[in-house]
Amino acid sequence: MQNEWDIEETGTIRIIGRRSGEIAPTLENASALLATMRQLRGGRGICPRGVYRFRSFEEADTWMIKMVAQSIRGSPR
Repeated sequence: MQNEWDIEETGTIRIIGRRSGEIAPTLENASALLATMRQLRGGRGICPRGVYRFRSFEEADTWMIKMVAQSIRGSPR
């Protein structure tokens, strides 16, 4: 009995269906997304460059949330 899907069994792998149409180039899509994010941020990063040391993961998370909020708000660091 044939289902509405194209089913093919090859050894232990069962393939159900086939992709139709062209698959979008992933690297080009990622590059376009990063360019858009860079334009929206106005060339600023999320946090100042440097090496940061924290006593705990919680302290690092708190600091990163603060930096992200400041970058969205547009306030100087």
